[in-house]
Amino acid sequence: MNNIESFNDAERSKALRLSFIAGLFDVIITVAAFALSNSSVLLADFLKTTIEFIAVFLSLMAMRRVCKGADSNFEYGLGKLENLSSMFVAITMALSFLIITGMAFKNILHPEHIAGYGLWISIFSQTLYFFVNGLLSLKNYRAAKLGASPIMASQARLFLTRFIGNLFILLSLVLSMTLKDFAWSVYIDPTASLMIALSIFLSTIGIFKNSFMDLLDKTLEENNQIIILGELALCFDEYEQIHGIRSRRSGNKVYIEIFIEFDPEKKVKEVTQTISKLCANISKKISGSSVTIGIAPMTVSE
Repeated sequence: MNNIESFNDAERSKALRLSFIAGLFDVIITVAAFALSNSSVLLADFLKTTIEFIAVFLSLMAMRRVCKGADSNFEYGLGKLENLSSMFVAITMALSFLIITGMAFKNILHPEHIAGYGLWISIFSQTLYFFVNGLLSLKNYRAAKLGASPIMASQARLFLTRFIGNLFILLSLVLSMTLKDFAWSVYIDPTASLMIALSIFLSTIGIFKNSFMDLLDKTLEENNQIIILGELALCFDEYEQIHGIRSRRSGNKVYIEIFIEFDPEKKVKEVTQTISKLCANISKKISGSSVTIGIAPMTVSE
């Protein structure tokens, strides 16, 4: 792992640790708010926050494993560990969506006015975490862009949904409390729950789509193949011929293998310089790539 990759992994781990700590305090506050109120939206918030905290914990464990690096047996598999963790995040979000939707419809069929000290606790909490989750979403998004990390991309989406959820819950509580003299205000609470569930559902679809596709091994995109051929063309007078190019993407990692035949009269130093130059140039232009160049045996003509 080079210095840039180590820096990126360190930044991603730091972002996940902050998310974990913020999530732990959020769970504690939502438990207190739910216990001291009769609000369905606060029940939904408690369930959603707890499930999302579990998702952040799973992501943190996966990132710690990635930061340890690969051994000789599981180098390719590490690239998929982030995607599998992202799938777990999506599954927990889908579960959260089903629970919140079920509770919302239950309270639409049997509506009642919300009350209790927990409402004020939640108003304070939603205001605070509106800013906290917004900042964490931006931090995770930047970490995802920096290292092309699926696990950080899923975390960015997760905290974006929490940011939106904080806004809807805060508005729901304020409107329900200020408009309680109106009979229709009993529907504000469950309606806000449904809007939160919708935002979670849309984010879940995005995570499932990206993570599932990245779990499938596939060849490089055409633009990256052109980069490889371009670098080989720039050094065409330094080798005899190309015997083959193999490439595949595994998670956010790219593995490239090139087999080149050199003039047997060339010195080892010259061959090594050519190989080092090609590896460095290709790795620099293709993010997250691991380039291996093998020396192919000389072709014997009959």
